[in-house]
Amino acid sequence: MTGRRLRVASQLTLALSLLLGGCAALPPGVFSTAPLQFQQGRLVDEPAGLPASANVAGVPFFSDDSHYCGPASLASVLVFSGVRTTPKQLIPQVFTPGLEGSLQFDLLGASRRAGRIPVVLPPKLGAVFEQVAAGFPVVVLQKVGLGARDWHYAVLVAYDLPGDRVTLRSSTARDLQLSIEQFDRSWAAGGRWAFIAVEPGQFPPGIDELTYLRAVAPLEGVAPEAARTAYEAALKRWPKAWIAMMGLGNLAYARKDYPRAAIHFAEAARANPSDGDPMNNLAQALLAAGDWKAAQGAIEVALRLGQPHPEAYRSTAAEIAKARAAALDPTQAP
Repeated sequence: MTGRRLRVASQLTLALSLLLGGCAALPPGVFSTAPLQFQQGRLVDEPAGLPASANVAGVPFFSDDSHYCGPASLASVLVFSGVRTTPKQLIPQVFTPGLEGSLQFDLLGASRRAGRIPVVLPPKLGAVFEQVAAGFPVVVLQKVGLGARDWHYAVLVAYDLPGDRVTLRSSTARDLQLSIEQFDRSWAAGGRWAFIAVEPGQFPPGIDELTYLRAVAPLEGVAPEAARTAYEAALKRWPKAWIAMMGLGNLAYARKDYPRAAIHFAEAARANPSDGDPMNNLAQALLAAGDWKAAQGAIEVALRLGQPHPEAYRSTAAEIAKARAAALDPTQAP
């Protein structure tokens, strides 16, 4: 059994539902009986300081009248964020022909491969409008028909509370306007799912440390430089963000810079001394660097702490024991 290096933030990633966008070009109707979040001209649970109206200027529009609303919507927000791409380039990444649509999971994955951080928003109108007010266009999933596949992705670019309307880049309409109730009912049918794609180092309003780092962690395997930039920015914003320290350690370990990885894991251990995961990873980095004695000391601390992944700590301890036996008796080397 080999020791297991732990990716703390990655383990906190929420499971995604498997709804997809079929991109029917129908006007949204009443498809949900969920309580409305805009009543009598006011938002329910309105964020403090939210402007009465806001518009994100300069959001690109990619017209689509087929099943490619997923690639079109994603291209819109990625190009806005500075990524050079087109819906056609994104189709192989996000479109599933057999389903005639795009899975939410694939949109998030393609965002990461483009070096952007996809942040899934709380299912609240106020949270979505807050991002628009901050200058972030929002990809939303709507139910736009009665059929099982009448799902549609669009990009919310503006809202007007006094005027009771929202504006979307949608299908063949560059500036589709709906009442807030119309939009909310079509959006609620899919669980009010929405996300933004942000550049590493950008911090959307209302997004806390854990949510941000949970969104960054999956970038480690597909866009490591973007992940590094995001983690470093997170530590400037939250100096005690031990998960960001762990992330930097993972990145250094992946490029076989074991001394640097050990430094980051040791920093994480100091920032969160009651958790065994940083010490486990520190032990693995020290072992990879060839210092089994120091590794043994680190894993003993992890074993003593015992949580949250004791089996992983025992696995690492077994690897260190093998290295120790080989060092003390070369004939025992595998």
